[in-house]
Amino acid sequence: MLPDIIKFRLEDIINNISDVEIAGLALLDHNLNILWANRTLSSVLKLNYDPVGRSCRDVFNCECKDKNNCTTLKVLSSGNKQHSEIQVNTDKDIRKYLQNTTIPIKDEKGSITHLLKITTDITLKEEKIHQYDLLTNLVVLMQGTLQIDRLLHLILTCVTAGTGLGFNRARLFLLDSGRHTVYGKMAVGPSDITEANKIWNEITNKYEKLEDLIKASENNYRYDSPLHMITRLMAYSLDDENEVIVSCIRKKKVIVERNAFNNPNINKNFVNMIGATEFVCVPLIVRDKVLGVICADNIYSKKPITDEMVMLLSTFANHAALAIENAEAYKSLEKKIVQLKEAQERLVRSEKLAVVGNMASYIAHEIRNPLVTIGGFARSIVREVKDNKAIENSAKIIIDEVNRLEKILAIVMDFSRVAKPVKVKSQVNDILDNTISLMEAYFKNLKIDLVKKYDVMMPDIVIDQDQIRQVFLNMLKNAAESMPNGGKLIIETTSEDEYIKINITDTGEGMDEDTVENIFTPFYTRKKEGTGIGLAVSQKIVDDHEGFIKVKSELNLGTTFSIFLPIQNCMC
Repeated sequence: MLPDIIKFRLEDIINNISDVEIAGLALLDHNLNILWANRTLSSVLKLNYDPVGRSCRDVFNCECKDKNNCTTLKVLSSGNKQHSEIQVNTDKDIRKYLQNTTIPIKDEKGSITHLLKITTDITLKEEKIHQYDLLTNLVVLMQGTLQIDRLLHLILTCVTAGTGLGFNRARLFLLDSGRHTVYGKMAVGPSDITEANKIWNEITNKYEKLEDLIKASENNYRYDSPLHMITRLMAYSLDDENEVIVSCIRKKKVIVERNAFNNPNINKNFVNMIGATEFVCVPLIVRDKVLGVICADNIYSKKPITDEMVMLLSTFANHAALAIENAEAYKSLEKKIVQLKEAQERLVRSEKLAVVGNMASYIAHEIRNPLVTIGGFARSIVREVKDNKAIENSAKIIIDEVNRLEKILAIVMDFSRVAKPVKVKSQVNDILDNTISLMEAYFKNLKIDLVKKYDVMMPDIVIDQDQIRQVFLNMLKNAAESMPNGGKLIIETTSEDEYIKINITDTGEGMDEDTVENIFTPFYTRKKEGTGIGLAVSQKIVDDHEGFIKVKSELNLGTTFSIFLPIQNCMC
């Protein structure tokens, strides 16, 4: 039993702290043992025993562990009131914030006789402070993230993390104005209650900071999770005004649905796909333009979606929309930089070929006249010296070398006269068949097995048929020459993105890295009788058709030339 004087003083203290929302009270002696406690203390601390008779250290197990920092001991030494804040987890792993205020009770002489410990639940206040601090940190994180998929994952992780906005699941939908649809892009959250409990326990025990959780979730994110896969299958026409997500976009307003399954005014396609009767849809708006929607729910915890949660999510969505726009702009800028770099490379190659072509044309013209003269005199010598075999043989050698030089000159002249393409609608498969027919006897003589793998649905494209046929001839001839002892030649056509792709694969000698790097350089060759012009001309032709060539080769394993030609091409 407490002395009457203590009861009186205790009542007096309580009456004088009416401005404090009291959650629990405990009276302690000098040894920090609890002499008395009200029932509320056991409730707020989730105690399954009577705290009276136990030590402060046992009951308030997050305090008094470090004597140097113990606020209760500081009251005894200083005689002044002390405050401290602690965190506790409930049986449902919900984090609560408590404030302990320790007040000294003194006698008439001013000596401390007892300590009164007041435990106040400040969870709501702390959550508000935490959420607004969090929002500030999230804005910094988002604005510093320019890779679009990483940004979208960051946004959804923040919406669902217990250290973030705390929703169970979040889906992100993007607007496709060209196709007049809104489609599911990404989802973060558990797929069932078992996974939810596992994730929440892990978050509580391992990740106190949001940054740590984001990093871990990035490394472990599953693009094949049921939640993500289902979300990726979701797409809705913007004409379906009764679909909740479409209505959110068209009206540019937040929609909080409390009882979706029983709401007769909405279509149930979207509701059935997410499987939640209560959820919130928040539009991602920047400069009055809708980019998409975040849809979040608490399907597993059943925690009500409060107005405050919606307001916080809406504020977060505004910053997220700006971050997405910045990331999209950065992505577009990156693409344009790549295109500019490719255009510059094509221009350099074109100018280089033009210079080389002009020089080759001049040299060929200057050489041709004396070469004709040399050949003419050599033929005269052959006719006149029938009785001198040594001179006749020497003259014939001169004639053979002149003929070889004339062939090289012809090739050089052809190189210098690559004309501007005259494009017409064409079928690449037909051009390939026509080219192959010219070389079938050549392939057969070299014991080369030809395999054709055509895409029968290959679309027509706009090209200069003669020039593309020349490209194919050069590629096929190079492939055959790399297999002097026979082999397999595979020709394959497919569609890839906005291009058709022609693969010409041989099982020949292959090339080292240095050769692959320089193979399109004019006059670069490792063949005994090659000129190094054919592939340079081929690349220029493909460049003029707004396409490109890729090469993959390994020594002694073979080579694949991949020719890409655009499907959408102008008639120019």
